[in-house]
Formats: sequence, C-alpha cells, structure tokens
Amino acid sequence: MSRSVTATTAARTAYEGSVITRAMERAGNNPHLKGHIQEVMVKDLRNLGNVFNGRTTELTRSTTARAVDLVTKEGGKVVERLQVKDVVSSSGVNKIVKQVAEGKYRTVKLVGSPETAERVNAALAKAGQTKRMVSSGVSTDTTTRLAQQAGATGSGSLGSAIGNAAKSGGAAGAMVGAGIEAVRSVTDWADGRCDGVEALGSVAKAGAKGYVTGAASSAAATAGGAMVASGLATVGAGAGLTAVATVAAPVMAAVAVGYVVSEVFDALFDW
Repeated sequence: MSRSVTATTAARTAYEGSVITRAMERAGNNPHLKGHIQEVMVKDLRNLGNVFNGRTTELTRSTTARAVDLVTKEGGKVVERLQVKDVVSSSGVNKIVKQVAEGKYRTVKLVGSPETAERVNAALAKAGQTKRMVSSGVSTDTTTRLAQQAGATGSGSLGSAIGNAAKSGGAAGAMVGAGIEAVRSVTDWADGRCDGVEALGSVAKAGAKGYVTGAASSAAATAGGAMVASGLATVGAGAGLTAVATVAAPVMAAVAVGYVVSEVFDALFDW
C-alpha cells in the first residue's frame, strides 16, 4: 500500500514538474509564474476533454497576450478563444470587471481559477454586467504552490505553499491507501479471515498511513523544488536548467521522504 501511495505522489509530482517546465519555457524565471501555470493546466484539461471530439487547444504564441491566451481548433479552424485569469486581489478583480465593461473580452470566453471565478462573477453581477467567467477547476492554491516550487518569489509564501502541498498530498494519499485496503479487507471479510470491525480498522489505519505518507512526500517535493530553484538562481543558472531541476528534485524528495515516513509509521504502529 505504501508503495502505491508513494508511486501516486511521485507520478503527480512528475506531472506537476512538467507543468512548471512548460510554464518556465514560456515565461522564463518570472516572479509571477502562477498565471502561466494556470494557462498550461487549463490547456491540459481542455485537451483531455478534447480526446473524442477532434479538437485541440493550444497556447497562443504571445506570452503577454492581452485578450487571448488559448485557442481551440477543429479542422484547422479556430472555434474558441480563451482568456485565462488567476487573480484574487480586489485590484485584479476590479481590473477584469473594468475591461469587460469596456468590451475587451466580448468575443472571448473568460476562464479562471475557482477562487478567481467566484470573485469576478460576483463583481460582474454587482456592476450590472452579463458576462461571466467559468471555473477552470485548477485552484489558485495549486498554481501558487507550483510557482513557489519553481522559486517564483511573487506568488505567496513558501510556508503556505508547503502547507497546501501537505494538505492536498495527504488527502490524495489517504484516498489511495484506504481504497486499496478496502478492496483487500472486503475480500478477507468475505472469505472469513477477519470480521467487520477488523476490516474497518484496517481501512482506517491504511487511510491514516496514506495521509501522513502523502502529506510528507508532497511537502518535501515542494520544499525540495523551491530550495533547488533558489540555489540555481543564486548561481545564475538559466531557466532551462532550473526547469529540469524542478522536475527531478521534487520527485526524488517525494520518493525518499515517502519511504522514510512509511517505515516510521510501520514501526510506531506495528503495521
């Protein structure tokens, strides 16, 4: 079970590393990287949904596009234009509302993090505007955490990013751990090798182990990536080398810490 949790965390960390790499290839060592991370993740989610409809969603060539960040094409024809936002400040929200009122996004679909969409839509309604922003499903907490992992100093604090990593990693680890143990325990219960109370106890313990393993490995991945990125920035390393390091270091940290925490948990609770 612990291997499955660690493997899941490592796989997620590797994907997030690829997001950071693509965002940095697009924006360089940008202190406000989270907006570019949001764009890359929205692109991935759109293309996941495009698998069976023949469409593809692409980032625009410009890294500072004022009205369009992503375009969706079908048969070479543009069928959708997206402007992606990841802001939660009052000034940022008010700026979007002002731009909508000026007609800037008249032919563009506005997409934002759940937090951004909630604030912007409330402000648009208050201003009497009918335009609405749709949620991307990618939380500002996630983009901020990944930006911090990449060493982007303009996106919140590292401590907060590590806390968010632990919380999301713990939830994912608990789900994987408890899910695997539930299947095993149901089989044992059906075969008479344990009773219902023992089965529930095993699932609870597996969930707890998955939580602490996932939380620790995810937090280590974020902290490790940030430390490596910061060190490389100090010695003047380029964006390319920094991007590669922020993929490899977090995965290694996640696997190593996940293994150690799993072993300690077993020793403490006689797994």
